[in-house]
Amino acid sequence: MGERNRDRQLTDARVANLGAVRRLNLALQRFDDSDVPMNPGPGREPYPWTAEHVRILTAVAVGFREVIQTRRTWDQLRREWRAPH
Repeated sequence: MGERNRDRQLTDARVANLGAVRRLNLALQRFDDSDVPMNPGPGREPYPWTAEHVRILTAVAVGFREVIQTRRTWDQLRREWRAPH
């Protein structure tokens, strides 16, 4: 693989990771600003979640998954890289 192509792959992987981190940050900010009840409540029934609560929690879960996946891809590319001789 050519050096330029490898550099482009590394750049693309880094940018993908940065994008995933930023999306996760936004999802976490929405979670922090929300009123999603995480405490189960005093009785036998938990506090209810709205559809918006579920969307917020799902975005956080997806965000973490994307950060992990993009970071692993970037790490793998960096491990495989060999300096030209």
